[in-house]
Amino acid sequence: MNTFDRRTFLAAGAALLAACSSSSASGDNPAPRIPGMPDLPTGGSVRAAITSVVMVGDSITEGSQEALLATFESAGVDDVRIEGKTSRRIEVGNGKGSAPLSGVGTVYTLLSEGADPSAWVIALGTNDVGGYADATAYGALIDSILDMLPAAKPLVWVNTYRDDHLDDTLVFNTVLAERLDARGNAAVADWFAVASAPDQSVLRSDNLHPNENGQNALALLVLAALQQF
Repeated sequence: MNTFDRRTFLAAGAALLAACSSSSASGDNPAPRIPGMPDLPTGGSVRAAITSVVMVGDSITEGSQEALLATFESAGVDDVRIEGKTSRRIEVGNGKGSAPLSGVGTVYTLLSEGADPSAWVIALGTNDVGGYADATAYGALIDSILDMLPAAKPLVWVNTYRDDHLDDTLVFNTVLAERLDARGNAAVADWFAVASAPDQSVLRSDNLHPNENGQNALALLVLAALQQF
């Protein structure tokens, strides 16, 4: 089975950045500078083989699935399961009718089915920011996912950007970074830094969901975070 290594990571990053540039050059928007993007690594080694990935997210993940799958494939990893669902929240949602199953419920289902990837990626919280009272409540919310995942497995969590709930977004992202630091074996994929940059061209007109450039940028962020392990 294929694994991440520095060479394939660099190739994937270069290819996707080139794709961003070429697709933007043919349209009205300039190619994204992707501010906040972590530097592509130029040295060091991968500390743990990543041979499979499970990603759980909301509509941002669902809309970016094609870019994510292409990015993982370019990096040599094709054992990938992406569970993105519009309006998904972390704890709220029973999956009945039109309501999506919550992140907690989705992770529980995956684990009960025997999901045991080399690394987990969580991209949840966008639909929760603004709905809780304080940092303590957001911490408990994040813990509800962290407590389910094996601590020995690398974890990437994509943070949030909501300009209509900016204060709560900052609280959530701060608590998330603290929780992942305390957990260890975890990294934040800093979507906030990319999406909130003044000269960004990565969001749709709703200023929330990624456009094609943003989908590629998000995929690169996740890949860069996974390459840290």
